[in-house]
Amino acid sequence: MGAGLGLAGLLFQQILRNPLAEPTTLGVSSGAQLGITVATLWHLPGGALTQQFAALSGALLVGALVFGVAWGKRLSPVTLILAGLVLSLYSGAVNQIFAIFNHDQLQNMFLWSTGALNQMSWENVQQLWPRLLLAFVLALALLRPLTLMGLDDGVAKNLGLALSVARVGGLGLAILLSAQLVNVAGIIGFIGLFAPLLAKLLGGRRLITRMLLAPLTGALLLWLADSCVLWLSTHWRDIPTGTATALLGVPILLWLLPRLRTGSVPPALNQGDKVPAERQNLLRWALTGLAIPGAAGVGWSGVWP
Repeated sequence: MGAGLGLAGLLFQQILRNPLAEPTTLGVSSGAQLGITVATLWHLPGGALTQQFAALSGALLVGALVFGVAWGKRLSPVTLILAGLVLSLYSGAVNQIFAIFNHDQLQNMFLWSTGALNQMSWENVQQLWPRLLLAFVLALALLRPLTLMGLDDGVAKNLGLALSVARVGGLGLAILLSAQLVNVAGIIGFIGLFAPLLAKLLGGRRLITRMLLAPLTGALLLWLADSCVLWLSTHWRDIPTGTATALLGVPILLWLLPRLRTGSVPPALNQGDKVPAERQNLLRWALTGLAIPGAAGVGWSGVWP
């Protein structure tokens, strides 16, 4: 699950050249959840296949609205994130309305929607890993277009890239993967945001390196978050893993948002080897974010005094 979130976040960030892009901030996860809610209320036939199609339809619809709003602004990072957050809130509000007026039908979906990993079994893992492997293979097949999309649009076009087609194809793959993850475990936010960032901080300068590191980092982050949740459940109360990642991720996102460049202007060439202060602070935040759940995981294992 964490590996899939890391890969999806990397795809979104690489294609959109936006370090804050991931399934939750773009509203894709909330759209998938809304699609599953509607399919459940309408009692659509087809079982698990219908539920997967509903998740994909909801994710595609919300994703199309978000990208449609930001496309006129040339996919401006701030416009894209704000549109994603607004539509995510809207989808969540519609879900809440459905839950209030259809409590008996949707009461079993509440725990699923919070991203509680204790609802998953090895059957879910066996269902998910072939799709994750397929998504990874497809991402590797798109390695050159994805690398070029990380450059300026004019440079990418001069190198022969059909930019619009490549963007639509890459975004479609990321949305499809995100919908599958929501269908299995509900919404788990911010793993897809921080996993690619940590992969880059760990030395992944080339895309192929980050493509290998981001899923591994995402799996590690989710394991640490789940360990923290398990420790809290033995000492305090049960908290869904998706709720825990949101509690940790939202403050860091609010800190990052004002520091996001509104354009894709590269840094000045006369900086030499000097590391910008923001990157140093960002590394400290990332290490702190890893240390907190790591300490909780040690405490849960019984080593903590």
